[in-house]
Amino acid sequence: MIKLKQLLSYCPLYIYRGVFYAGNLDAAEESFKNANPTGTSIRVEAGDMVGASPANSALLQDESTMHALDAMHFEIGTLGNHEFDEGLAEYMRIVNGGEPTKQYNEAEMAYPHVKTGINIITANVVNKSDGQIPFGMQPYLIKEIHTSDGKVARIGFIGIETTSLPILTLYDNYKDYDVLDEAETIAKYDQILRKKGVNAIVVLAHTGVSTDKNGSTKGNAVDIIKKLYQIDPDNSVDLYVAGHYHQYANATVGSVKLVQAIYTGKAYDDIIGYIDPTTNDFAPNSLVSHVFPVLSEKDAPNIKTDANVTAIVEDANNLVAPIINKKIGEAATTGDILGRLHNTPTRENAVGELVVDGQLYAAHKVGLPADFAMTNTGGVRADLHVNPDRSITWGSAQAVQPFGNILRVVEMTGAQIVEALNQQYDEDQAYYLQISGLHYTYTDQNDPNQPYKVVQVYDQHNQPLDMNKTYNVVINDFLAGGGDGFSAFKGTKVIRIVGQDTDAFIDYITDMTNDGKPITAPTMNRKIYLTAEQLAKSDADTQSQTGTNQHTQNDANSQTEGNQLQEVPSQSVSPTITLPTTAGQPAETVTLHAQPKQQTVAANNQLINLTPTSINGQKQKAADQQAALPQTGNDEDLALLLLGSSLMAATGLTIIDRKRKHA
Repeated sequence: MIKLKQLLSYCPLYIYRGVFYAGNLDAAEESFKNANPTGTSIRVEAGDMVGASPANSALLQDESTMHALDAMHFEIGTLGNHEFDEGLAEYMRIVNGGEPTKQYNEAEMAYPHVKTGINIITANVVNKSDGQIPFGMQPYLIKEIHTSDGKVARIGFIGIETTSLPILTLYDNYKDYDVLDEAETIAKYDQILRKKGVNAIVVLAHTGVSTDKNGSTKGNAVDIIKKLYQIDPDNSVDLYVAGHYHQYANATVGSVKLVQAIYTGKAYDDIIGYIDPTTNDFAPNSLVSHVFPVLSEKDAPNIKTDANVTAIVEDANNLVAPIINKKIGEAATTGDILGRLHNTPTRENAVGELVVDGQLYAAHKVGLPADFAMTNTGGVRADLHVNPDRSITWGSAQAVQPFGNILRVVEMTGAQIVEALNQQYDEDQAYYLQISGLHYTYTDQNDPNQPYKVVQVYDQHNQPLDMNKTYNVVINDFLAGGGDGFSAFKGTKVIRIVGQDTDAFIDYITDMTNDGKPITAPTMNRKIYLTAEQLAKSDADTQSQTGTNQHTQNDANSQTEGNQLQEVPSQSVSPTITLPTTAGQPAETVTLHAQPKQQTVAANNQLINLTPTSINGQKQKAADQQAALPQTGNDEDLALLLLGSSLMAATGLTIIDRKRKHA
C-alpha cells in the first residue's frame, strides 16, 4: 500500500507568515518521513492564493506569494474567487511567469517574473464563447506514485470553483466565463477518472464549510457532497479539500473526508491514508484527517524556518519598504484597532466602521452631499496596526483596504436602504455590512431564511429614515454589482465616482491626524438588537415620553446591554473554536441517505445516512474494518490548540503521499 499525507492551504497565504507556515509543513513532513521512510508527499491548495493581500505581496502583484508557494513545493492547486480579482488573465500571467501587460510600480516591474511549478486545475470554469476551460487549464490531474518495490498507484485530483463567483468579484472579471454546477461536474470527472482506472480521488474545491464548537458541520461543501451522492451513489471521491469560509472543518460526509483549515496560514490539514496499487484506490477506511495549527517560533522553537521562503519574504519586504513604512498618521492611543475577527454580537467591528467613516468623509471632501456609507465586511481584510509610538503606516492602512475598489455615490430610497440592511440577515449572516451615518434597531422574526428584520432606522441626526425619500449612499463597485448577494445595491443610479477605497482610507487617516484628530476606534452602537419584548417596551416608552429620538436610542442601548445575540457561523468571522474532545478525529461523521434526511446524533458525531444499504456500493467503505495506520510523527494534541484557540489567518493545502506497505 502507498501512504498519503495531505496538508492544506487556502486563502491568501500572506508571505510574512509564510516563513512559519513553511517550517510547520516541513516539520510535519519530516516527522511523517521518520515514521514512514518510503513515503511520498504531495502538497496542494484549494484556491485564493492571491488577492486581498498585504503590501509585500499586493505591491508585487502577488508574485512574491506565488514564489513562496513554489518554494514550499506546492504541486497542485485550483481557482478561488480571489484569482479573479484582477482578471483570470493576470493570474495566469503570474502563474506562468509572463511579463506584466501594464505598468505597475517600480518594484513590481523589476521583480522576477518566474513560472511556478504549481499545476492549476479547474473542471467547472469554462468560456462562454466555446465551453472550453480557459488558458489551457485541465479539469483534473493524475499523479503517479511509485512504491519501493516497483509498483505504481495513481491518484486523481479534480479542481472546483464556487458557483458563487458572480457575487464575489467584479462583473468584468467573470463575464466571459460560466461556472458549472459543482456536484454535477465532480460526478462527471469522477466517472472519467474511474474509467481510466483511477479510484483514489481528491476534490480541491473553493467552496465553504465550517464545523462549529458543538461539532455540527454545515456549508456549501456538505450540500455539494450530498448532491454528488444523489447523482452517483457509487462515486469514488475519497477526500474533499474545502476553502472559502475561513473556518475550521473536519468531518466525514458519506465516505468522503471533508476538511478546511481556517485561512491565511494559521493552520493546515494533514490527511494520511494508503493507496492500494492493485485497485488504484484508498484502502477501506484508511484515510485519517487532522487539522493542526501553525505554531509560532516562540511556541515551537525546534521547528526550523525554510531558508528559501525566508529569503523570498525578506526580499519582498525590502523592495516595498520605502512605500509601506511611510508614516501617514497617528492614533490617539497605542494598540491595534481591531477588525472582523473581533466582531460584536451584532456584527460590528471597529476598523470596519472606521473604513466607512473614511468613505463618507471622502465623499464630503470632494463636495458630494453623501448621507451614508456602507461597505461589505469581506473587503475589510485586517486589523489596523498601530506602532508603539502611535504612528500608522501606509502598509498598515493598505492591509485593511487592499482591493482598490472604486467608490461611488449612488441614489437609494429609504426602502432600498432597509432592503439592503435586511439582506444581511439571510444566509446565516455570512455577508454583512459596516455602516456610517445611520444606526438602526433590529429584532427577531419567524422566518428560518431570514431570522431577523430591521424595524427602526435613523440618520445621524436621529431622524427616522423616510421610506420614500432619496438618499445619497457611498458604496464600492463590488456592492454596486450586487456583490455578496446584496441585490438592493444593484442598478442604483450613480451620482459621481469618489475614488479608490484604499486611497480614501489612507487619506482619511492623514487628514484626521493633520486636523488634530488622531485616529480612535469608533463606538460600536450602530446596530442595536432588541427582543420583541424589549422592542415593545421601547415603543411604549417613546409614546409616553416627550424626549428626543436620541433618548430613545440611548434607552435601547441600555436595554441591550448584556443581551447576547445568537452567533451564527460566518464566512467573514473566525470565532474562538473548541476542538472535538478526541484530538485528531473528525468533529462530525455524516453518513448519507438518498431518502428524506434522517439524523441520529451521538455525542459530538452527527450521522446522516444517504443510501439505504451502503454509502458507496463500489467501495463498501463503511462496512470494512478500520485499517491500522502507522504513526504520523505529529503530536495530535496540537489539534486541541486549534479547537481551543481563536485562529484568524491564512491556510495552505498540501498532500504528502507516502509509499508504505499496509500491515
